[in-house]
Amino acid sequence: MKKVFLAGVGLALVVCSSAQNFEVAVEKGVDVKRYNTFTVVKGAVVSGGDQPIDANQLYKDITPMIVREMEQRGYVYVDSAAELDATYVVETLMRTDVQNLGPLGQAPATNPAQVDQSQTWSREFRQGTLIINIVDAARKTTVWSAEGTMDISRTRGGNLLDYAVKNAFRKFPDKKKADKTKKKKG
Repeated sequence: MKKVFLAGVGLALVVCSSAQNFEVAVEKGVDVKRYNTFTVVKGAVVSGGDQPIDANQLYKDITPMIVREMEQRGYVYVDSAAELDATYVVETLMRTDVQNLGPLGQAPATNPAQVDQSQTWSREFRQGTLIINIVDAARKTTVWSAEGTMDISRTRGGNLLDYAVKNAFRKFPDKKKADKTKKKKG
């Protein structure tokens, strides 16, 4: 029984450590690879108020990260007159999880009055969300976006923002990779 419990705890830790998954959306009928240039536009910052985020500092921090990820995929950064605008939304807020463990909560009752009482647990944590939007500058429409959310209260060490930006761009179209649909001439 202990081995099963420890295996379950280990699996939960693995799931929690990789819980920063990003949902990606691409506009139908748009080939993002046809664009060549991009710029980074200052995005929105929403915080729960108890720990305000400096929007200007965030822009200075996130810009080189977005530039790095897009340049690695063959896009060219320009200061103005770009085909694509990369923008972002960062949100942090406090959350509370509450769960009912049911009667007794796996603890023996010491008197008859405790037999019918359910037990609950709760935890308060800071949740962070990052949304990256890639916008067609001429049409002013989003052609690609990624959104991810994670518990940021337990993170230690490393640059969480850099890690999140890398994860967000994992499924961004890479101009350097040949399309699978194109045939090699030979």
